[in-house]
Amino acid sequence: MGRTRSAQQLVWWRTDGFVCALVAAIVVALASTLGWVHRLDLAMYDAAVGSASAEPAADLVVVGVDDRSLKALGPWPWPPEVHARLVDQLASAGARAIVYTMPLPETPARPLPTPAAALPGEPAGAGAAPAAEVAAPTGDARLALSLQRAGNVVLVSQYAAAGPATPLPSHVRRSVLADPGEHAVPAGTGRHPPATLGAAASAIGHLQLTPDADGVLRQMPLLLAHDHAAVPSVALLAALRSLQLGATDLRLQASAPWLRLGSLGIATDSTTLLRPLFHAPEGGQPAFARMSFAQALAPAAGAPGFQGKTVLVGFTSATQATPLATPGGQSLYPVEVLAQMVSAIRHGHAVAVPDWALPVAWLAMAAALLYLALALPQVSALAGLAVSVALLLALAGAQWLALEHALLSFSLLGAALVVAVGQATMLALKLRPDGGSSRARSTEAAESQRMLGLALHGQGKLEQAFERFRRLPVTEALKDNLYHLAQDFERKRNYAMAKQVYERILRHDRQYKDAKLRYRKARARAKSASGQPDTTPPSSAPVPMPSVSAKPRLPGDATIGLPMLGRYEISKEIGKGSMGVVYQGRDPKIGRTVAIKTLALGQEFEGDGLIDARARFFREAETAGRLQHPYIVTIFDSGEEHDLAYISMEYLKGSDLSPFCKEGNLLPVPLALSVAARVAEALDYAHANQVVHRDIKPANIMFDTATDAVKVTDFGIARLTDSNKTRTGLVLGTPSFMSPEQLAGKKVDGRTDLYSLGVTLFQMLTGSLPLRGASMPELMHKIASVPAPDVRTLRPELPAEVAAVVALSMMKRPEARYQTGRQFAAEIRGALAVLAGTESATNPRTVVYDAARKATGRDMADFQETVMEYPAQQDPSLPPSSAR
Repeated sequence: MGRTRSAQQLVWWRTDGFVCALVAAIVVALASTLGWVHRLDLAMYDAAVGSASAEPAADLVVVGVDDRSLKALGPWPWPPEVHARLVDQLASAGARAIVYTMPLPETPARPLPTPAAALPGEPAGAGAAPAAEVAAPTGDARLALSLQRAGNVVLVSQYAAAGPATPLPSHVRRSVLADPGEHAVPAGTGRHPPATLGAAASAIGHLQLTPDADGVLRQMPLLLAHDHAAVPSVALLAALRSLQLGATDLRLQASAPWLRLGSLGIATDSTTLLRPLFHAPEGGQPAFARMSFAQALAPAAGAPGFQGKTVLVGFTSATQATPLATPGGQSLYPVEVLAQMVSAIRHGHAVAVPDWALPVAWLAMAAALLYLALALPQVSALAGLAVSVALLLALAGAQWLALEHALLSFSLLGAALVVAVGQATMLALKLRPDGGSSRARSTEAAESQRMLGLALHGQGKLEQAFERFRRLPVTEALKDNLYHLAQDFERKRNYAMAKQVYERILRHDRQYKDAKLRYRKARARAKSASGQPDTTPPSSAPVPMPSVSAKPRLPGDATIGLPMLGRYEISKEIGKGSMGVVYQGRDPKIGRTVAIKTLALGQEFEGDGLIDARARFFREAETAGRLQHPYIVTIFDSGEEHDLAYISMEYLKGSDLSPFCKEGNLLPVPLALSVAARVAEALDYAHANQVVHRDIKPANIMFDTATDAVKVTDFGIARLTDSNKTRTGLVLGTPSFMSPEQLAGKKVDGRTDLYSLGVTLFQMLTGSLPLRGASMPELMHKIASVPAPDVRTLRPELPAEVAAVVALSMMKRPEARYQTGRQFAAEIRGALAVLAGTESATNPRTVVYDAARKATGRDMADFQETVMEYPAQQDPSLPPSSAR
């Protein structure tokens, strides 16, 4: 025994779950080191951000130095006078801000165009200077004058990514913020605009565009740390001026959001890196308005194109600038990237990396490892694969949705990779050949097979259980399992199989309990059943189960001491009904006493009807088994044996309500109302779970006077017999308790049960049915057309509130009755309170819509149409408003 137990104890680090988790952790760690996980994150980032949709800023205009402009104005660089003319043109057109993204030359590189050379779009001679301007300043002085007059021009400085920081000139330092500390990207040597131009510009910023290692530009710094100052990006300065804010409105903070533009918080990380949402072209049109430099110089450009706009000037020619790859597959020039940045700052279209991003990534990976180590080994290969695929989709989907819709960036792909690698490893382990495994693993497999055999035994599949046990090494635990299995074969009178099982035990332990004596008895009974002498010695060869041609006898007349039905020991017969015999039984596995209701399907149905009835029986039993309520009998099990379909259920003490519905033995009125209220609550629960009883009557309501316990029985079972008999033209159930719509053969919902409960309550209070007839047609006519009498005609002492409740429950039209069991129960309890003197009498109650739950549902069994409205209660004396 000690050796067996020690062999079954597995060291935790040798389990399949731990192996899967370890392999996954190693692979993901290696993938992270090599950058594979980061590449996956970047690929998802680009796809999600590229597919996100948002409206770009409408007041941004890109003026491009394109091939057309270079052809018209000559090769770059152009003299300062050309730029001065553009600045003058844009300022006079009402531009709100002008941003130059390329450096300006200090001196003219070539003479101005001849007076005869007119720019594109200008009239002939437009290039000639008037006589009054001959003495006007030229070169940088001319451009500086234009910059000063405009007062809204932002120029750009360029900084190296590394190197010593040179002192900032005064004309640059006037645009910087205080020392940012660690909240800015450090920069090296800078190259700034000439002092003459820098002093005339309204501000000077940087445009630092450095792609990631894969060549895609995803993030740009809004601040550079240089010479103990924070140099702002031209994007920040352009947004500042487009919003008509001053320099003091740009603030660097010590906590997120790290940058504020007035009251606008900008989504950046702690080093003020901005990850803008790149707007894609729509319908072949660029995201922002575009105009060539030469076209902007023409007088026709005018106010309509630039009034109130922020104008960004830069290269849009491949000969002067290299396009940059961005998320979504676009290639943009630096000036176009700047437009995306300004739009992202102003409209909040930027991806944020929250502070909790890294902890969430680590927690997700830890949870994935725990799933591999603890949960995945407990399920089958197919189920584990399904769960793992669902987890993969959930993790990847959460990261995608956060990026696309919430603009939040955090990584769950590491955890997804853990699940994928672990699942692949688990599949390899579960599909590996069984031979050559270690002792511990073999013991684990044997124990799993034994547990499976026990499960089959518990389900009554005795032959299959024995096939599992037969292939296992015989241990003390298995001997005990085999012993109980052989006893069950005996109870089922399958003595040939019982003999085989006892043989298996005796080959390994000749003295095990009374197995030798039981083997002899089983061998003798098997010989008697076959009519041939039994000369077969004990062996390990399987003996086939003898075929049984005769119909098996019912449990009540079994020849052995403990007749069985399924796995239940039959104690005695406790009743008979329209469905069949009811037995008291016992579950030997857990010692629970149960009631077993049987139905001889072979006697009630035949042919295709028998197949359909069998399927419906177990479907209805499963439906009823899902109902778990204190006032509904609990269903434990169902099965079929000896041509009997059976349902094992809670064994109830007491009796049904039939004896308490007769004159002279009526329950006290408060107790009768209390019982009805509890039944209404049980029906409300059943209807909410899409189950209609269809046969509510006193015989199907159990009541124990000793404990005041109430239980509704036969949920779903009556429906089976009803459905069959209805096809033959007969009306099953108890007609006196059936609703008008049920008698008419219409589809019914939960309100038909409430009608039946109203009839039951009437009988409990009076000892008489509300409507009676000398024949079935007369009874059906009265139920369909004649209003039920007032209960006070038989019990004058009852309060009006009680009479109103009973009358409302038996209204002919379903929409005029109570709509839910909850309403019915509440009204009964209200009447009970009046009866007890705790509430003053009120006017008769009306049907009130219960907003907490629909009266019916589309999936309700036997449902026809949903009650969408609940009209006010009509006078019972009036005829129904509509025929149903």
